[in-house]
Amino acid sequence: MNSAGQEFNRLYADVAQSIAAAIAEIGGIEVEHPQGKQELGAMMARLQVIQARFNQELDLLGEQAEWDRFTMAFFGETNAGKSTLIESLRILFREDSRQQLLQAQGHDLDRYEQALADHAATLRDGLGRLYAQYGAELTELHQRAEALARILGREDRARRRRMQWRAAALGACAGAALCAAVFWLLGR
Repeated sequence: MNSAGQEFNRLYADVAQSIAAAIAEIGGIEVEHPQGKQELGAMMARLQVIQARFNQELDLLGEQAEWDRFTMAFFGETNAGKSTLIESLRILFREDSRQQLLQAQGHDLDRYEQALADHAATLRDGLGRLYAQYGAELTELHQRAEALARILGREDRARRRRMQWRAAALGACAGAALCAAVFWLLGR
């Protein structure tokens, strides 16, 4: 495997490890409130879906990838621009035979550049949609985490109030017992 393949594997391993760490961290949170449990469960389920999809894509890439030689296939309708894109990539990566052809037919350069720009814009749009999808999922998880934090805060405040009431009740009982003992001693 070449260095690009090794770097790719490291990158995907880091992302997979981050997802697993987030799942483990969220899985360690204990919540008593039913709504909090529901929010926590929804977050865990969403992260597990993301992890499963990511691992599936990673496995597919691992099976299909050829690291020593990079191969791409283009398919689509006739006159969709596949050949133009391939030629643009050959020019971009300075393939010798294509450079000679380009020099012989330099007047087509503008057309090649426009085709490459059009295809780059299409690719950019596709990646933008993919990033937006993951961004929406992460935003949803963030909102669920904030809802869970609010629920946990309410649980904590309620727990503290119960402890204060218990302490007050114990203090009142102790004070009443002390008063009773003093009156009993005085009444003797």
